[in-house]
Amino acid sequence: MGRVVLIAPQHLQHAVGLIRYGIKTDQLMCHRDGEQAGSEGLPVTNGFVIKVGPVEGVVFVEGSVRSPFTVRGYLKTIVAALNWAYEQDWLPSRVDCPQVKTPKNPMKGRPISAEEFQLMLDVTAQVVGEEAAESWKYVLYGLWESALRIGELMFVSWDKRRTIRPLWEDGRHPILEIPASRQKNDTNEAIPILPGFEELLLGTPVPQRTGWVFNPLSLQLRLGRHVRHRRPNAEWVGKVISRIGKKAGVVVEEGDMDTEKTVKYASAHDLRRSCAENLHNANIPPLLICRIMRHSSWETTQKHYVSGDVQQAAETLNNLLRPKGQDQRTVET
Repeated sequence: MGRVVLIAPQHLQHAVGLIRYGIKTDQLMCHRDGEQAGSEGLPVTNGFVIKVGPVEGVVFVEGSVRSPFTVRGYLKTIVAALNWAYEQDWLPSRVDCPQVKTPKNPMKGRPISAEEFQLMLDVTAQVVGEEAAESWKYVLYGLWESALRIGELMFVSWDKRRTIRPLWEDGRHPILEIPASRQKNDTNEAIPILPGFEELLLGTPVPQRTGWVFNPLSLQLRLGRHVRHRRPNAEWVGKVISRIGKKAGVVVEEGDMDTEKTVKYASAHDLRRSCAENLHNANIPPLLICRIMRHSSWETTQKHYVSGDVQQAAETLNNLLRPKGQDQRTVET
């Protein structure tokens, strides 16, 4: 028997998915928590182990089939652990990570329409209560108009240092200052404020422009309870927005019975996608959309945010290629 490699349980619990996507399993065996690891008699006290060496069979934990992206992530973790075992002279050779075929479009969700956004606004009070509804609608409008992520939107302030701040200067267009600490690329950046977002911000009276811009009220008010926390964090706000999307019945990704993937409803990030899609539909130049989204290339924006409107493309082609004065053909049904 060979040596054992300990893998965190949250990484190995999806092993059933690995076998479906081609990992070679003739030299791996998984043991459940609390069992003995073969002839070495090493107790497994935290999760599972992978036994390296010739074995008679392979035992996998039970679980649901995972998406190719999830499987690829876990594969990389397991292969990294096996290669660490090689560096300890426990294995005769390194292990290559199997290639997992993934969809070309990794967008987890989609942009929603104006009608679907209105549905979310209409049901907001049912989720958060009448007293808190307007403060939550303000957050929804902020995401819809700004193209910011939820963590960024909740970090926008009027006057706090080292936060995301809107700036107006005489004779210049308004901008949004974003500190490096809030950027994926770790650089300070300024972007133009979109007109709809500027209008939303200017709706706040000047004397009230202090502190945080977005302050969704506690859901405890709906139950008549004492509010224990003054301001919710971005993660919790995102969860509530997802509840609003579900209540509105806005489905952004259908479930899949084969992979047991559940239906996904509109979330905060889908509102960011919607803003990018609205800019694209308004014929804003791709490079300018990249600037607003703070992506390194248009390919990134198109891949993750802008699905592309085939009807818009068809209209452009017809305008360019159809003889002038010729009406669009109608199809009898």
